[in-house]
Amino acid sequence: MLSVLVCTALRFPWWAELIILLALGAYALLEWYEHFAIDPKQIALVATLSALGAVGRTAVQGVPGVQPATFLVIASGYAFGPVVGAVVGAFTGIGSDLFLGEGGWTPWHVLAWGLAGFCSGLLRYVVNRYRRGLMGLYGAVWGYVFGWIMNTWLLLGGSSVSLHAYFALCAASFWFDTLHAAATGALCVFVGKPVDTVLSRFRHRMKVSRIAS
Repeated sequence: MLSVLVCTALRFPWWAELIILLALGAYALLEWYEHFAIDPKQIALVATLSALGAVGRTAVQGVPGVQPATFLVIASGYAFGPVVGAVVGAFTGIGSDLFLGEGGWTPWHVLAWGLAGFCSGLLRYVVNRYRRGLMGLYGAVWGYVFGWIMNTWLLLGGSSVSLHAYFALCAASFWFDTLHAAATGALCVFVGKPVDTVLSRFRHRMKVSRIAS
């Protein structure tokens, strides 16, 4: 709230306010995770999942729209909770961009995958049993949402910042986003259940608290 008041007083544009709020939210999330991440096994698990996500994205970089990292982030959040999911998503974005190139898009990768992991953790509280059809639809939706978030970065980097320009970007990326949605949805349907079973076993063995995570 304070950041909004400061931006308003300084007459910053709406998108600057949005970026500042997102940055503050990411910082608060990481601080929260640092407070709870006292178990070395949990830290190692998050690092491993993030590394797998980064490697998965890098391995299929030449295939348009296919992002197995999105599926892994969703699975991590669903199994271990919103904060762990968000951190895995954030580190996946940072780690994969270390291989593929850091740039102005990196914070938006962190945001997109971080939100995917966070929302997937919240979904577990509503749907506590893995349902292939529902998770397939959920994964497909996130394929589109990821693209819409990245389009925001492209919008802010352009010469015209308007809803018309944003919708034009979404129309231009529609087929790419559709491939991302289809691939993520298919992974959630066909391999999501066994992956969730494995991750859930790890959660029980490590006694990871979903409230703390």
